[in-house]
Amino acid sequence: MLHTYTIKKILPDLIVCLFVLNLAVTAGAATLTWSGGGADDLASTPGNWFGAVSPHHADAVIFDSTSSGNCTWDLNITLSSFNIHPGYTGTVTIDAGLIINNGVTWTGEGGDTLSSNPANWSGGAAPQDGDHIDFDGIKDCLWDLDISPASLTMGPGFTGSVTLITDLSIAGDLSVEGGLLNAHDNALRTNGDLLIGVDGTLYATSSLIQVNGDWINKGAFDSGTSTVMLGGSHQTVYGDNTFYNFVKTAVSAATLNVEAARTQKILNNLTLQGTAGHLLVLRSTESETSWFIDPVSTRNISYADIRDMKNINQIGVAADNSHNSGNNSNVSFDINQCM
Repeated sequence: MLHTYTIKKILPDLIVCLFVLNLAVTAGAATLTWSGGGADDLASTPGNWFGAVSPHHADAVIFDSTSSGNCTWDLNITLSSFNIHPGYTGTVTIDAGLIINNGVTWTGEGGDTLSSNPANWSGGAAPQDGDHIDFDGIKDCLWDLDISPASLTMGPGFTGSVTLITDLSIAGDLSVEGGLLNAHDNALRTNGDLLIGVDGTLYATSSLIQVNGDWINKGAFDSGTSTVMLGGSHQTVYGDNTFYNFVKTAVSAATLNVEAARTQKILNNLTLQGTAGHLLVLRSTESETSWFIDPVSTRNISYADIRDMKNINQIGVAADNSHNSGNNSNVSFDINQCM
């Protein structure tokens, strides 16, 4: 898991069972984030979720800093994950039965290393769409399954490797807390956060890595000649990183925060672009504390609202059609600043 979460619960009359089951879940699971924008505080109200769709069986739900509204959980469903991020300041009141499916665990005891071999998994069943997948132990895995898991976790106790021999798309979070994940020139996409833990390594090769949540690097990231593309509307990059290609574009309102006092080095192509009507907002996680950027080669920065960015490369950065919100260093803005 990416974080340790505390669920705040108020139980006036009901006994709530919150437990883990090894269940198969259905395909088409979604990751839904609480907005609290509905007419009440009920989880069953579609207007309380971004996208105006309430959770269903096998979905993953997130409570984060995008909303501080309280939630009364009134749905009797099984979820693939239930995450309360540290930035959420509201209260979740569990007022119905809530089951969280913990998915399947890699054992590697099947006589080969293929993920498609059911004997390599706990319970003797290979993962399906919507499952939460855990890797533990020392056995290596060749990932050959064409599925979209709800989340994938390589735990801190995992010392083996997972090598992709096909593309992998994850509906929720990808956590590499231990072991080595080798993208092996295949596409890797996660609709949630991507975490590289202190004992984890992500070997990107020449892959396209798409992340719609936060990028959190506490371990080892070997960029190879890969492209990291951030696609969410409100994201944060944590840790010191060396990317080969780094792309963040926005056609609607979007904010990219970068951890204060950390350095983002881009070896080949850096692209940070919004549009004339929707500037890409670039901010430090701590106001008035710089975040550092070192673009070694090509830079494409335009239609951005920039603050606290310090370019440490000897060649200055030009931000076209962009707005200078202050405390920027070695960054030039053209005379047609967007306001």
